[in-house]
Amino acid sequence: MTETRLWRVLALGWLIVLLACAGWLASQHRQLGNRLDTDLFALLPKNERDPVAERAMASLSAASERQLVLLVGSADRDTAAQAADTLAGSLHALPVKPQTQALDLDALRDFYAPYRNALLSPADTAALGQGADAWQARALQQAYATVSTSGLAWRDDPFGTFGHWLTSFGDLTRVRPDGGRLWVDADGRHYVVLMYTLNDSAFSLSAQKTVANGLDGAIAALKAGSPDVSVLRAGVVLHAAKAAQQAEREMSTIGIGSLIGILLLVLLTFRGWRALPLVALSIATGMTIALAITFALYGRVHMLTLVFGTSLIGVAVDYSLLLHSTSLGATVGAGQRLEKLLPSLLVATLFTALAYLCLALTPFPGLAQMAVFAATGIASAWLSELFWYPRLAPSRLEPGLIGGPLLRWLARWPRLGVRGGVLALLIAAPLIVTGLIKLDASDDVRSLVSTDATLMREQIEISKLLGLPSPAQLYIVTGPDAQAVLEREHALTRQLDGFVAKGALAGYQSVGRWLPSLAQQRALQANAAVLRDPKLLRSLAEQIGLDDAWVARQAASTPLLTPEAWLASAASLPARHLWLGDTGHGYASVVMLTGLAGAANAEALSRITLPGVRWVDKPAEISAVLDRYRDRLALVLLGAYVVTALLLWRRYRRDTWRVLAPSLIASIATLAIFGWLGIPLQLLTVLTLLLLLGMGIDYGIFVNEHPGEVRIVLAISLAACCTLLSFGLLAFSHTPALATFGTATLSGVGLAWLIAPLLRRPAPLQPLFQPDQAP
Repeated sequence: MTETRLWRVLALGWLIVLLACAGWLASQHRQLGNRLDTDLFALLPKNERDPVAERAMASLSAASERQLVLLVGSADRDTAAQAADTLAGSLHALPVKPQTQALDLDALRDFYAPYRNALLSPADTAALGQGADAWQARALQQAYATVSTSGLAWRDDPFGTFGHWLTSFGDLTRVRPDGGRLWVDADGRHYVVLMYTLNDSAFSLSAQKTVANGLDGAIAALKAGSPDVSVLRAGVVLHAAKAAQQAEREMSTIGIGSLIGILLLVLLTFRGWRALPLVALSIATGMTIALAITFALYGRVHMLTLVFGTSLIGVAVDYSLLLHSTSLGATVGAGQRLEKLLPSLLVATLFTALAYLCLALTPFPGLAQMAVFAATGIASAWLSELFWYPRLAPSRLEPGLIGGPLLRWLARWPRLGVRGGVLALLIAAPLIVTGLIKLDASDDVRSLVSTDATLMREQIEISKLLGLPSPAQLYIVTGPDAQAVLEREHALTRQLDGFVAKGALAGYQSVGRWLPSLAQQRALQANAAVLRDPKLLRSLAEQIGLDDAWVARQAASTPLLTPEAWLASAASLPARHLWLGDTGHGYASVVMLTGLAGAANAEALSRITLPGVRWVDKPAEISAVLDRYRDRLALVLLGAYVVTALLLWRRYRRDTWRVLAPSLIASIATLAIFGWLGIPLQLLTVLTLLLLLGMGIDYGIFVNEHPGEVRIVLAISLAACCTLLSFGLLAFSHTPALATFGTATLSGVGLAWLIAPLLRRPAPLQPLFQPDQAP
C-alpha cells in the first residue's frame, strides 16, 4: 500500500503543505508578533448572564488599559520636583505621551456656570432652611472676600453656592496642582504625579518591551544619582510586560529542555543517529502546522497557548518512537512495519486528538486555542509519519547504550492477574479514599494569576495615595432611559454615603456627581427659592449698589443640565467612562468604589437591593463561572468514558476494561494525590483528566494490540518519558494555571504508564517483526 503511486503523491502533497505553512509563518513573522496576547483575562469566559456587565468592564478596561502612572517622591519637595523633571525628560523617547490634568477647574467652571442655580453642595442644600437673613449675611461676607471660590464675579455667584459645589470636586482626588505640577503628600514624603498614555495597546509585545525596558533604565539612572528618590509605578502595560517576559522565558526553558531531553533519549535508546531525522521531522511538522493553523484561525493568539504548545513536543514524537521501537532488530521494509502498526496508530491518534478537541467545547477562548494547537499538531505529526516513514526510515535499527538494557528490563515487567489486581487494589484503596476525602474544590481566579510582587505592591500604594477606585468591585445601574438611571444612581449613592460616614468606604465615583438628574435639579431649584427671593435680592442690590436688572437675572431660573449637553462637553471627560449610555438593553452607568475596607464591608455592599442596581464582584463572578464549568466538565468527563468504552467495545470486547483502566485508575489516584498534597480540585485539573483519558488510552491500545511484544512497552515508556519531559515540566511554571496542569499531567501520565503494562492481555513474549521476515 505504501509503495503505490497514490501514496507517493500524498507524501509529496504533505511536504508541500509543510513548506507552505513554514513559508507563510516566515513571511508573516513580524505581523504575528503583534498578534500575540498577554492579557490573562482574555483566556477567561465572558459574562454569560449580563451583556451590560461585559460592556461596563470593557469600557473601564479601555479607559485604563493605556494609562501609565508614576509617582516620584522624596522627603524634600525640591528634590522630588527636580527628580520628576529628570525622569520625565528620560521618557520622551518612549511611545507614550504626557496626560494633562484630568480635573480642569477652569473648564468645569465655564461649562457648569449657566446651570449654577440647580447645582448645590450637600452642605448648602442642608443650609437652605436657615432663612433670608442668614443668606444675606453670607452674601455680604462673600462680597468683601478677597478671593472667589468659584472664579466667578460676586454678581454671578453672590451666595457662593456655585463655588462650594465646584470645589467639592476636590475630594475626588488627593492630587493637588502646584507650580505646573501635580502633587500628593503622604507620610512625610512629597510625590510628583506623572501621568502618561501609551500610543499603542498595553498588550502589544513591542510596546511592552519598549516601555518597560525604557522605564526601568530611566528609573535606575535616576536612583543612581539620587538615592533618596523613590519611584512608584502603576499600569497594565507593566504587568503585561512581566507576564510576557515570564511566558517567553518558560517557552525557552520548557521547549529547549524538552527537546534536549527527547534527543538524548533517542540517541541513547537507538544506536547511531539514524532515528533522529524522523523524530526531529515529526516535531517540526507538528509545531509548524499547528502554529500556522492557530494564527490563521485566530486574530490574536495568547502567549500561554504557545507555552502550552511547546509542551506538544512530548506528544508529537509518540508515533515516531512507536515505529522506531517496534523495528529494533527487524529487517523488514519500513512500509511493511507501518502497515502492521497502522490500525493501532490510527485508533490512538483519533482518541488523543478528540480528547484535546474537547477543550474547544468550553467557553474559554484560551483553551479553545490550545485545543486547536494541540489537535492539529498531533494530527500533523501522525500524518508526517504516515507519509514519510516508509521513505525516510532506516532499513534496520539496533539498540543503543540504554536500549538493550531497557528491553531486557521491560521484558520482566509483571502482568497482574485477578488475584494480584485485587490485592493491589486493597493495598491502595485506603490511601486513595483518604486522599479523595481530603480533596477540596476551589476555583478562585486569583489563585490562577501570577503577579509580580513588587509591581503589585507599588500599584496598591499608588491606589491609596491617589484614591483610585477598584475596577474589580463596583455597581452597574440600569434603567429604561437616562433619567431613570440617574435617579436610581442617586438612590444608591445616598446609601453609600452611610458607608462612607461609618468609614467602611473612603468614597465613590458616579456620573450623578457631575450630572444630577432633571428631577434632582428641579427639586434643588424649588428648595433654593429663598436664594431667588426678590425681597432678599433687592436688599442686597441696595447695599452693594446694583440695579434692578441684576435682581431680575438672579431671580430667574437657570436652564437644566441634560445628559446630551454634558456628554458633548469636555467637562464630561473625567467621568465619561462611567456612563455606558444606551447599551441595547436600556441605559446604564457605573458606580466605582474607593477605599473599600474588608471582606465584611464588601459583603454588606453586595446586599444593597435597589431597582436597576446590580453589585458586580468580577473575581467572584469569574470564580463562580469556573466552579460551574468544573462541575459541567466533570459530567463531560464521565460521559467521555462511557462513549469511549462503547466505541472500544467494537474492537476489544471483553478486554475493553484493560484499555480504559490505566486512564481511569491514574485519574482517580491523581485526585487522591492532590488531596494529600493540599492542592484544590480546579477546572484545570478536570481538563487535565480529560486529556489524560486520550493519552492513557494510547498506552492501553498499544500494549493490548500487541501484548507479547516487549518493544511496545519500550515505545510507550519512551512516549511517557517524552510527555513527562514536556508537559511535566509545566509543573515548574511560575504561572499557577500551567503549574497545576503540569502537576496533574506529571502524576496522571506517570501512573497510566506504570499501570498499562500491568493490565495487558495474557500472551507469550513474541516479537512483532521477526528478522528477515515480512509480516
